[in-house]
Amino acid sequence: MTFIDVLRGEIVKIRTHRALLLIILASALLTLAYCLVEAKPVEKLGLSTPETAGVYAMANLSFFAAIVGVLITSSEYPGGQLTTTVLATPRRGRILGAKLVLSAMVTTLLGLLFAAYIATVVQAPLGVHSVYATGTASTLLTSLALAVCSWTGLGILSTGIAFIIRSQTVALVMMIVLAFGGTPLMMALPIFQYLPTNAGVLMFIDRENQTSDWLNPPDITVLAAGITLAAWCAAVTVAAIVVFMRRDIGARQAALE
Repeated sequence: MTFIDVLRGEIVKIRTHRALLLIILASALLTLAYCLVEAKPVEKLGLSTPETAGVYAMANLSFFAAIVGVLITSSEYPGGQLTTTVLATPRRGRILGAKLVLSAMVTTLLGLLFAAYIATVVQAPLGVHSVYATGTASTLLTSLALAVCSWTGLGILSTGIAFIIRSQTVALVMMIVLAFGGTPLMMALPIFQYLPTNAGVLMFIDRENQTSDWLNPPDITVLAAGITLAAWCAAVTVAAIVVFMRRDIGARQAALE
């Protein structure tokens, strides 16, 4: 069975994974709803500017990417479906690779959809002050592109964590806590800016307006933040490969008919 065949099989699994489909649908709808609420005239933007309006929402709702990344893998452990998958595809590396690629694809598409909402719905009420009217669209679009990359990285990271940690609940809680709790930690101690979720956020947020009043404003550059997130993804992927290649997944209890 080739890698493409394994990837196709993983795509088929998504179609029958009700919880994952519901999360994908919820992400598409709730991010739209969030943008509709965030859409305001320029005088009500607060700390944001037209070039950064709505961008921080990509950080606030990044937990959707984490949940998708975890569910793509962890749901196969409790019911023993992963045993069947491994029996059908003895080369475990292809399974892990296919799931990582699928996670990257889905989270990237969700990130692109959210970014499209921000670039259109949030900009609409700004009128002559919008980035399109003032010719500053490149600033917004660059931030959104980096935000999408952050979602992709978070999806890959979550899928790798789900390979390492068998418990779906533990993996979900861990990633959601990192997504929500990372910022307060980063505000307290600068070292926490190197957490993967925080590094991902620091790739695209407006630091001048949104972090300048912190006790310990982050000083990591955008490039360093991107490298940090990529390094975390690589490290977790390597750990997932080692664990998955050596793990007993219950093949002795499975039966082929």
